[in-house]
Amino acid sequence: MRLSTAEYEIMQLIWSMEGPATSADLEPLSRQRGWKAPTVATFLKRLCEKGVLLSEKEGGRRLYRPALSRQEFAGRQARTFVEEWYGGRVSDLVAGLSGQGALSEQEKARLRQLLEGDFQ
Repeated sequence: MRLSTAEYEIMQLIWSMEGPATSADLEPLSRQRGWKAPTVATFLKRLCEKGVLLSEKEGGRRLYRPALSRQEFAGRQARTFVEEWYGGRVSDLVAGLSGQGALSEQEKARLRQLLEGDFQ
């Protein structure tokens, strides 16, 4: 699933909240970006359709909760990227990063730990 920059900004804000979000919670971002209420409603609807956001009506207002945690979303995005660009081969991604000098010695050591099953 792909999110537009605007959708991702909205999700970043919602993920940062401790409880459910309302459209009023999005007003500062809306003002900053120059979005009108119908535009925000469209973004929220699309996020629900994409399965990233849940919506429920409570009283006279609509509440929004993440359907996926930030970590779950990032994991899915990473898997999609590896599938599309590296044919599903994580090793090719790592080789590409290593060959470009993009991995520090500390990152390489962490990758070795992960490969040995140390996920802490």
